[in-house]
Amino acid sequence: MANKVLQLCLSDGKGGMELYVDRIIEDLQSEGWEVFGICLKDTKVATYMQRNEIPYKAFASNGQALFHVFSIRRWLIEQNISVIHCHKSSDLRLTTLLKALLPKLRILYTDHVGGQRPKKSPYHRVAYGSVDRVLSISQATHQRNVRNLPLPQERVVCLPHGVDIEKYQPTSDSAAIAAKREALDVPADTVMIGLPGRVTPGKGQDIWVKALLELDPSLNFYALSIGGTDYASGGVEAFYAELQRLIAGTPLADKITFLGHRSDLTDILPVLDVVCIPSENEAFGLTIIESMACGMPIIGSNTGSLPELVSADAGVLVGPFDVPAWREAMDTLIRDAATRKAMGLAARRRVEEHFSNKQHVKRLMEIYTASA
Repeated sequence: MANKVLQLCLSDGKGGMELYVDRIIEDLQSEGWEVFGICLKDTKVATYMQRNEIPYKAFASNGQALFHVFSIRRWLIEQNISVIHCHKSSDLRLTTLLKALLPKLRILYTDHVGGQRPKKSPYHRVAYGSVDRVLSISQATHQRNVRNLPLPQERVVCLPHGVDIEKYQPTSDSAAIAAKREALDVPADTVMIGLPGRVTPGKGQDIWVKALLELDPSLNFYALSIGGTDYASGGVEAFYAELQRLIAGTPLADKITFLGHRSDLTDILPVLDVVCIPSENEAFGLTIIESMACGMPIIGSNTGSLPELVSADAGVLVGPFDVPAWREAMDTLIRDAATRKAMGLAARRRVEEHFSNKQHVKRLMEIYTASA
């Protein structure tokens, strides 16, 4: 009999948490698990569950899901599901009710944010009291969770995300690199600096743009932002418009492009030369290890989870708001091809050793079956 798990994510977002649900469903299926789902209607999560062809229930709202708790209970019994993995703190309202109705359920909650505030009110004590394990996605968020959640430390586990190192990998195919750069309308011999991520204030594109605009215009570089710029693709339109106003009319206006959302990130990342991650407080940053898996040296913020992901030989870390430091780091790597290559090789090795999806899903399955 196949192992079974239900992925619960009542989110209408379009970011990394929702993408994680998509990826973990695929990874678990590849390991022979039977996966079920609960989500909100007409969301990215619903699309991912449809794409992976798993049995799922979709509700119009969180309230409607709570209203149908007895029919969900019946479904869990019919399908012989004893493990629920949820991904948003508000999902705990439903899991608390379900565990009250089915005490043998095993509830896992991945905290994709790692909030700074204590959660020890009576409500939080009840909600987290039904959780068997909280999974923290980095050492930084693990420390916060141990400090802030109403749980004994042994029920809070650090489980970093993983990346498919076969899907995300470097390329040395010069013809393929040239063709992709031509398709992106980027000069073939330029040093390409990429910033993957939705265009939102927390991702730091404003600091990145300000630093780029301080670079010498004669330097042979081109900068690409790769991520949604509008609401439909997870971006913040007003913020994107502000960035465009910063760039317009400057000597570097023809060297900075915002591609918007792309579905070919696995093809774009390997043809870059440097990846920038200026996020103020990245809980983990899947795009970081995706970029590192593709052999990219990283320039990142020295906050959040980045110091534990990016080793000193794989990149450079600077203050998230330090525009001169960002300018200096980009200037140095633009000019130094040998350092870029050495850092890229080290980045790939680090992901292979510590952040592969195979390692992640193996540990996750062990947690799922710990009390089976």
